[in-house]
Amino acid sequence: MGNDGGSIPRRIELVKEKQRQVLLNPDLERIAAWFYCALSKVVLETPIVSDGLGKLYNQDAIIEYLIDKSVYGDADKICSHITSQKDVKLLNLTVNPAYSEKKINQESATVGSLDKDVKKMNGKHRFVYLDTCGCVFAEQALKEIPSKECVTCGKPFESENVIVINPPKEEQEKMRKIMEEKKAKAKAEKKAAKKNGESSKKRKRQHDTDDKATAAAAGLLSSKKIAKPTIQSSAATAVLDKVAQDLAAKKKSTILSSAVKSIYGSGKDKKEPAGNYLTKGTFTRY
Repeated sequence: MGNDGGSIPRRIELVKEKQRQVLLNPDLERIAAWFYCALSKVVLETPIVSDGLGKLYNQDAIIEYLIDKSVYGDADKICSHITSQKDVKLLNLTVNPAYSEKKINQESATVGSLDKDVKKMNGKHRFVYLDTCGCVFAEQALKEIPSKECVTCGKPFESENVIVINPPKEEQEKMRKIMEEKKAKAKAEKKAAKKNGESSKKRKRQHDTDDKATAAAAGLLSSKKIAKPTIQSSAATAVLDKVAQDLAAKKKSTILSSAVKSIYGSGKDKKEPAGNYLTKGTFTRY
């Protein structure tokens, strides 16, 4: 490098040129998006699912990712927003019998219509799916149908339920915001439903407690003996005292005969009849 005859420098080593921008073939990008799984990079095969950003995945690849997120090295850049199977929708697609893996570069469709004259889902036309049912339509065909019910399964849908499959980059950011808003709304609704459920359970427990307390009180009232009324009047008390005194005086003034006294008298007044143990207590005439 010192021009001493030991080596001859090349132009690329002496002149720094501006690095050329590498342009990807748009056809290759389209084929990769519409014919290959965005996560596993293998050919799409039913069952096929899509997320809120319109990317296409093989369902088994998503399941593998949810089980072990280290299976695919670049998964955090592709589908980090997918945390459960609820974040993807199974697509209702019709397999094209004319499809062949050898014809991918000739723009054969993996899925689409049986009729060659109808628009094929190959990336040249915009396709959408409904996140309420997973049915797939050409966007233009869906716009021409004014109905707010899916023409395939009959489920109702709104404009926010229409998801563009593999949208252009300028639409991806808008779709990401819509997806995040939907997830936040669903989370808030789930939290509110859980709170309402706990409140209803608490009200039911309180209601059951009140019923038990009422039943217990009713049982006590039915089993409680009714006390006899007591005389509280002073005049009645005086009458009862007078009656008691009269009865006591009459008892004292009663004169008992000697025969009665001998029967009911005290032990001191009684005399033991004469006799021995053979005649004691027996009846004799003398």
